[in-house]
Parts: sequence; structure tokens; C-alpha cells
Amino acid sequence: TPIMSEGAGTKSAAKNARSDAVKASKKKPDPEGLALLDDGDKAMAEKDFAKATELFVAAKEKCESSTTAAAMPKTKKEKQPPTEKQLAQMAAQSAANGVGADAETSVAGREQKLVLKPAAENQQAKPLRPDVDAAHNYALNTAEQHAAYLRSTGGGIRTRFPPEPNGYLHIGHAKAMNFNFGQARLSREAGMQGETVMRFDDTNPAAEKQEFIDSILDNVRWLGHTPMCVTYSSDYFQQLYELAVQLIREGKAFICHQTGEQIKAERMALQVYHGKTKVEAKEVGKPAPPLPKEAASPFRTRAVEENLRLFERMRAGRYGEGEAVLRMKGDLLSENSSLWDPAAYRVLFHAHPRTGDAWCIYPTYDFTHCIVDSLENISHSLCTLEFGQRQAVDGPYYWLLHALHLYKPATWEYSRLNLTHTLMSKRKLKFLVTGGYVEGWDDPRLPTLDGLRRRGFSASVINRFCDEIGVTKAAMTAKWELLEYVARSALDAAAPRRSAVLDPMQVKLVGLPTGGKAFTVANHPKAEAMGSRDLILPDTIFIERDDFREQDDPKFYGLAPGKEVGLLGAGCTIKCTEVVRDPAGRVLSLVAHADATPERNKTKGHLHWVSAADAVKATVRVYTILFTSEDPEGEAATLAGAVGAADAAGDEQEELMEEPAASGGAPTWIKLLNPNSCTVHRALVEKALAEAAVPPDRSKDRPAFQFQRLCFFCVDTS
Repeated sequence: TPIMSEGAGTKSAAKNARSDAVKASKKKPDPEGLALLDDGDKAMAEKDFAKATELFVAAKEKCESSTTAAAMPKTKKEKQPPTEKQLAQMAAQSAANGVGADAETSVAGREQKLVLKPAAENQQAKPLRPDVDAAHNYALNTAEQHAAYLRSTGGGIRTRFPPEPNGYLHIGHAKAMNFNFGQARLSREAGMQGETVMRFDDTNPAAEKQEFIDSILDNVRWLGHTPMCVTYSSDYFQQLYELAVQLIREGKAFICHQTGEQIKAERMALQVYHGKTKVEAKEVGKPAPPLPKEAASPFRTRAVEENLRLFERMRAGRYGEGEAVLRMKGDLLSENSSLWDPAAYRVLFHAHPRTGDAWCIYPTYDFTHCIVDSLENISHSLCTLEFGQRQAVDGPYYWLLHALHLYKPATWEYSRLNLTHTLMSKRKLKFLVTGGYVEGWDDPRLPTLDGLRRRGFSASVINRFCDEIGVTKAAMTAKWELLEYVARSALDAAAPRRSAVLDPMQVKLVGLPTGGKAFTVANHPKAEAMGSRDLILPDTIFIERDDFREQDDPKFYGLAPGKEVGLLGAGCTIKCTEVVRDPAGRVLSLVAHADATPERNKTKGHLHWVSAADAVKATVRVYTILFTSEDPEGEAATLAGAVGAADAAGDEQEELMEEPAASGGAPTWIKLLNPNSCTVHRALVEKALAEAAVPPDRSKDRPAFQFQRLCFFCVDTS
């Protein structure tokens, strides 16, 4: 226990202790120290200044004595957008490290921001907080359990990637894969075992489909990751059921018939008790009063035999959905609200994609996650920060494993990936898809992996981006521009150059030799190995309509009446001599004099063009940001008059809620959609581009090209 100074129970003392703790955490951001700092802030909010001071002092000492801080990055609470110089340095460093075609190669040479401690050091699976006594330290493995685990596994690193098959993966999942598979790879490089389990958390058949499973497996392969095995939570349904029966037999679970509203009222009563009643009693020096009757389920005291009988009735389908639920008998006196009797099993009359109609009761996330981690001998369960409270030493993750006498893996939380100008919630992305605001789950404007693939981002680009942003506990928002910069740096070196005109205007050339001018152009100006192609400049070409102005300007380098410009690659200049109009006066086409002689004038402007003789019609879609606002949810909250920031709960937090609250009409953030996020052009492209633009192989990156003077494009599927 930290030594407390005189006056430690005052608000001033607590504020001073917090200031010292914050300074220490910035120098050495120890994970446990940061957790203590958060707990201290909660105590401050409850006006328990003595407890807050104690926690802040403990946080300061924990950070100052940390041995893991050197392995963690020094970060600010919110990442600032990188400058152009920083972006260039990132790209140069990535190129120097040899980004390859698969995930292991692409990140093998890069320095990781942290390395997990070996399983041999995980007898205490989660660092113990000072405010948790030994009786509530559920994360401690016995010496026998730990030794048996090390004997059976060899003591290496075994992580898992456990998506729910209820939607399509997005770039946040790519970050999770990069971290989980990357840590296993680092363990192998250190001469130890390192492997990652690909596990589908398929416990909610109402939302799961085989198409999601197939898509997830496809994207894992595409990113270059190879799991040691592919498993499903449903593989363990029988074991999970038997463990639930065991939990009931030990008096640690009960059947509850409360409605959702009644359970919500019960939790509200518990919040009042912990947040006000206990605090007020402590302030006047009195012991905490007993829990009020309304703070506990009236079915909590049922006899074991009665609970076993009712659970069997649930298993037999004798209850309707919502009429009965198996709840863990946690600790209602715990300060950790996640331990207030969470649900373990519920009734769902939905056929399961893998088990069919074999079950009508399904385990919840809280019941399944930790047990399957233990059964699969996971050494490190890596989750985003939304799970921190559940995976605390006194949370349900470890409480349940402790109650069932199972081995306890180490858990480690990190910040979820936020990306500007988009949304990262599967529930909100689904709203965009089902509402027709985008074309589908593979719409190139979405952050889904299928959307990014269709937009032309390669697997190596996604892996490199995930490596650039790193893994920390600090909140961060990555700039969409950084993702694009990483992509451009890779495409600039690898994409062949071709010509395309998005908004064609015809130009009749006068003065060329019969048959036009033949010439050879390189496929890439810096990559001789890509070869070259032979082209002909004919007497009729197409240029971009906005490359012509009737009124010239000194800053305009395009074509104008009487003005001379060059044609890219052709060794020829043209001067506009005539403007052809329709009866309404609109410009239809141009006539220009061509000069392909060695003595031709030098020009400042050079235009891209395509031949009218063999140009091919093409549909070209130009995509930009999906939302005009960098933070659409935050700005929407401001527009709606909300106080504070928007709800930033990630997919994981939403997935813990069985039925997210229904919304009345379209959410406010819909108003912030960019109306110009997709522009469709009826373009003309050169013949060589059409020949090279073969339909993409699903297992590979899409063929990509740089359209001269425009930007990078890839072959689309529709």
C-alpha cells in the first residue's frame, strides 16, 4: 500500500497526485499504471478523494518502476496528422524494409512497437491492481495449472483471431490480424513456438451466414496470414453446455426470468448503490449498507436442483425467447459492473449455420470467449480496450475460469483503429449498405477489406499501413490520407502507365504525315524492366474537355485558341486553330495544327490523349472520401445538440449487446455523407490498357495502372 501524506483525503491532494501520475505515465506508459490512472479518475468523479489519491500514487509508482515501458511507444492521447515530410519518411522506410506480396514478408523486417512477455511469466495472467485483494484476484493460475500448461504447449506464443461471422471484415480487423499473427511470428523468430488460431465466434445464429465465413477466410488468406488451424466456438457447444451445468452444480449460476427492462432497472439500482449510497456511508464513517432488494434478481437464491431442472427445460425448448436466461452468479458488491450477474445462456430458435437445429440455447460472448481461449491453450488473448473491464483481474473473464478451475490465459488490450472520414462500426456500415447509401459491402468507399480490395489497395499496402500506425493503448485516429499515401508510394513503383480520357473532346490534327506518327513509349518511366509499347499518333485524338479553355490564362497550361501545347509521349506539339460549335454555341470539337518535327517549339503544357482510331469505351469511377467530416459521429453529435463526444463504441462493444437499440429514422451522421464521393465517367482508354485490364483474380491483388496526369486506377468487377 502506498504511503499517504497528510491531507491525502483532500481534493487538492488528489489533483496533485494525479498530475504526478500523468507525468510518470507519459515517460513510461505502463499498462497497469494507466489502468490505475483511469480508476483514480473514476474515484475523483465519485468524490472519493482519499481513494483517488491512493490510486494516483500507485499509478505513479507503477509507471516509474515499469520494466515494460521501453518496449512501448511514446504516444500522445490522440495522434496528430502526419506532415508530408513524415509521410515520405514512412514510405521510404517501408520501401527499405522490402514490403512483399505476403504478410509475413511485408512486415518481417520492421521493428515491432511491443513484444508480449513469454507464457512462462503468465502464472499471474493479468497484473494485479492495488485495489484488488487476493480473494478477488481471479487471474492467478495455480503453480500446478501453470506448469501443466507449459508442459503441454512448450511455452510459446499462441494468439487467436476470433471474428464473429455476422458481417464483412474492415481495416480494423486487419490491424487485429497484423498484431495477432505478427506476435506469433516474432516468437518463431526468437526460436520459440509461435502460432495463431483462426476462430469463428459463432454463438449468435440469428446474425451469422456462411457467406460471411467464406469472406473472412478469403480475406485472411489475401492478407498473407496462415493460421495453425481454423476452429469455431460451435465446435465446443457440448463442452460449454457441460461446463454450464458444472457452474450451476457449484451454485454459481441461476435461471432468471426477468425481462430486459427489469434487468436494466436492477443494474440501475446497483449503479446508484455503488455510486452514491456506499460513498455517502463512507463519508460519514459508516459501513456500507446492504444491497437494496431491487438490486438483485428475485430468482438469484434458487436452489441448485431447481436451476438444473430449469436449465434442462431451456435445453429442451420449453421456454420461448426471452422467457428464461442462465446468468452467472457473480459479485454484486464488486466495483466491476461487468461482474453483476452477466448472462451465460439464452434461448434462440434459430438454425445454426454449422450445427443446424441441434441447439435452441446458445452461450453468450462472456461465457464462451474465456472458456474457448482456455480450451484452445491460447497464451495471450489480445482484444481492444472495450473489453478491459471484462478482462480485469476481478472481471467475468477470469472469474468464470476461476470458478470452473480452468487455465487462465494472459489478456492484453489495445486501442481500436479509428479512421477519418468513415465509420468503423459494422452496425453502422450495415445501415449504409441496407439503406442503399452505398452499393454493397464491397463498395470502394467503405473501410471493409472487400471495399478496399475493390478500390485497388493491395495486401502489402494494408499490412504496411497497419504496421505504420502500430499498436498502443492510447486512443488514436489514423488519417485516411496516410492510407492513401502508403498506397500511392507502392503503386508509383509498381503500376504501369497508360492513357485515358475521362471527359473526351475530339481534336482533328492537321499537318501529320499520312498514316500518323509512330513512336515508342515506356510502360514505366523508372522501370525499364516493364518494357515499352508502340503507339501511333493519328489525325484524330481525344483530350480532356477541361484541358481546353476559350479564354486563356497565364496559369493555365492547357489548350486555348492560338495556343500551343505538347502531347505526352508523342514528340509532337499542337496549336488550336479552330473551335467547332453546335447550333447552340456549345463547343463540340477542335481543329489543331500538329508539328512533329525536331524543330518544334518547346511548350510548358503537355496533355494526355487517346487515339480516336482504336480508343476503347470504358466506365471509370473516381472515388473520394465517404464523409465530408473527418469525424462524422462527433460532428453529428454536435449537430444534434448532444453534450460531449459521440459514442465511440466499437464493433466488439456493439456485438456484446445482443440487440442494439433501434433508431428512430436515419441517424444524424447520414447528413454528412459526401454527395461527390463517387463520380462516374464515360471515358475512352487506350487499346493497350483495355487489353491489359483482364478480369481480376479473386485470390490476387487487382491489376492497377496510373492514368497519365490523373491518378491510380484498378480493374473493377462491374
